[in-house]
Amino acid sequence: MRAAIDIGSNSVRLALSDGTTTSQITQLALGIQNSGMLSPVGVTATIEALKQFKAICDERGVTDIFVFATEAVRRAKDGDEFCKKVKAVTDLTVNVLSGIQEAELALKGTTKPDGPVTVCDLGGGSLEIISSFDGKKPDYITSLPLGVVVLKSMFNGDYRRAIDEMPRMLTECCSVPRNYTVVLCGGSACNIAAAMLNLKVYDKNAVSTKFTAKQLDDIMPILLSKRLPVLRPICTKRADTLPYGAILFQTLLNYLGATEFYVSDASNLEAVLQDN
Repeated sequence: MRAAIDIGSNSVRLALSDGTTTSQITQLALGIQNSGMLSPVGVTATIEALKQFKAICDERGVTDIFVFATEAVRRAKDGDEFCKKVKAVTDLTVNVLSGIQEAELALKGTTKPDGPVTVCDLGGGSLEIISSFDGKKPDYITSLPLGVVVLKSMFNGDYRRAIDEMPRMLTECCSVPRNYTVVLCGGSACNIAAAMLNLKVYDKNAVSTKFTAKQLDDIMPILLSKRLPVLRPICTKRADTLPYGAILFQTLLNYLGATEFYVSDASNLEAVLQDN
């Protein structure tokens, strides 16, 4: 059996080749835009999660574990130090992906309809946007430092300012094709989908479906409410970052003129398991 572990800016995720998945919120990138360093609390939480994931792999007889890190680790001044610490504590080797590599894996791993697509992979530290005419080969790729953990630190609960400034922050998306089907992936996208469906228990198959932009518009008051964990308990673990993902997605859909979109639970983890 094989396994892949994604060390993200907001969460750490494990996937096994038999379909088993698990994740933990660690917020590794919290404060990175000010300090340039990984969060000390996040580092501790991430290494603890990796120790637990390694134990799961050992128990399940996993023979091949591919560990990769994304925006937070590649951006942080202490990214190399973090990778060495992970190796020393867990004996896991961390492969730091470039923004382009991360984007290509997102395109490959997402569940998406046939035809031209624009995949938007939102993490804690970055937003990867990949457009592809055939759904296989990227025609356009950009990686923006607009992850939900970064946005949380930047706006500190001021959602009105985030709404006002988000269009300017997405101006680099001007080359994204306007007539491609939009596919959203990443933890924020999937939890927003779960909120729109009012799920009581997370279901990766249920969230991987088509939604309308109006559905997102209609639920925005709940997503931006301080009572979000009460109104949608399934969002409790991400209640502090999810509003920024919702604002970003709403702005992006408006920018692209998209009236509907798909959400995919599968993304880069699934692509890595395909490759290894």
